[in-house]
Amino acid sequence: MRWLLATLGALFFVAAPAAAQIPFDGSEVFRFALHKKGLKPLSQSAEAIRVPEKTMIVIVGDTSSLANKITSLQLRNYVHQGGALLIATDGNFVQFVAGDRGWGNAFNISINGQQLRARQQNCYGNDVNQPFVSPHMLGRPILDEQSPYHLFDGLVQADNRAVATDKPSEMKVGNPGRFDLDALADYAPGTFYVRGGGPVLNRTFAVSLQSQQSKFGRMLVFADDNVFANGMMGFKKDETAEQGYSFDNGNWELTNRTIDWLKRTSDDGGRTHCLFIENGNIIEQFAIPIPPKPKTPIPELPPEVMANLVLTYMNPLIDEAQERNFFNRVIEGWLGFPRLLRWFIILMSILFLFTCLRWMIRGRGKFDPRTSMTPNSQAGLVPRGGIVTQRTAAQIEVGNLYEAASRRVRDRFEVLGARPLSDGNMPAVLIAGDVPDWPILRRTVEWLWMLGYGGQPVAVPPGDWDRMNALLERVMVRASRGDWSFGQAVL
Repeated sequence: MRWLLATLGALFFVAAPAAAQIPFDGSEVFRFALHKKGLKPLSQSAEAIRVPEKTMIVIVGDTSSLANKITSLQLRNYVHQGGALLIATDGNFVQFVAGDRGWGNAFNISINGQQLRARQQNCYGNDVNQPFVSPHMLGRPILDEQSPYHLFDGLVQADNRAVATDKPSEMKVGNPGRFDLDALADYAPGTFYVRGGGPVLNRTFAVSLQSQQSKFGRMLVFADDNVFANGMMGFKKDETAEQGYSFDNGNWELTNRTIDWLKRTSDDGGRTHCLFIENGNIIEQFAIPIPPKPKTPIPELPPEVMANLVLTYMNPLIDEAQERNFFNRVIEGWLGFPRLLRWFIILMSILFLFTCLRWMIRGRGKFDPRTSMTPNSQAGLVPRGGIVTQRTAAQIEVGNLYEAASRRVRDRFEVLGARPLSDGNMPAVLIAGDVPDWPILRRTVEWLWMLGYGGQPVAVPPGDWDRMNALLERVMVRASRGDWSFGQAVL
């Protein structure tokens, strides 16, 4: 059960977008169950017929053109030679091919294709087109899982465990010859035809045939292929369940029991391969491997940005530790308050004496620089140029071009219509859905915004000026290509 919940979660909700859009009446989930049971797909009917004790054949959907892939005589001989066969269909109409009258004639089984309905209280989700079925002859002893009656054992409406059908049909069964025939499940009393509205006299939904010539030659027939459809498996997300999922019918349980019963042979390993025919076509793949997610390269961010990221994630942890008085309790437990106070007084006394001594030494040999400066040197100290020139020169002198970089970012981002929000924060960054490196692009735009509009200065050494400009221009080029843009600011 655990592998089901984990894999269905990946199959339908997380991993593969294509898997999340599988059709309601498809067989992808059933084939995935075959894959998890260790069964390998076959591409030719001859491969199954050649080793019947190691293979099984699953036929679902329309069987009218089945003879083009495998004849009815081949199917009958296959089961007698130890093969396992499942047929789930709502009609066994045939297109006669070289005298082949169809699998229904070979096993004396008729599924007439007339759609059935039942009362709402006997239907899945109260949909009259989806009647529940119940085990045939409730209370019949079941010795072990070898018995075909095990397939529907306990799958009743109580506790949402009944098997649900979808637009099923009527089945009539005659004498199949050298097979032991057992009826396994029936429609509820009162089930009626869609056309005419008359009651269904033959309420049999599922039968099993076991060969009298081979111990493990076995066959199952269901009068509805949608009992194994994706949309009828009954799983749903359930936060209260242990694994996060639950089931509101018994179809998934029936699916697993059916595969296990068909797979079982005298060999402990059981059957290893399966020929899967859906609507007359051989399906050669049961599960599509999900390609590994490409690793996102670590962006080349300036040290200041990395430091801010660390502080962003560490500050909440430090605040929580401070609220719990963690640091004080550690220090007090390690040193004790009296000892801590004594060390503090000693340390402060040492610092005070050191400062006084240093001040006395420096004051002893101090002189006025103006007494040794020539008039030309003093004239060189007079500021030259405008305010912007003076500030830029001052920034170069101290080794920090933050103001120039901030102006540069604002000039470029204003072209994109960037305006801070009413609370001063950055507007939303809209990134196209097909951009593979969107995390790096978002973090780069955020860093540039912080540089241009942030309230706290960021160190921009002269050596990083060219690198910052190159990064800014790459971001602007990406914006011109439509990879990203700023959302409309609300003032």
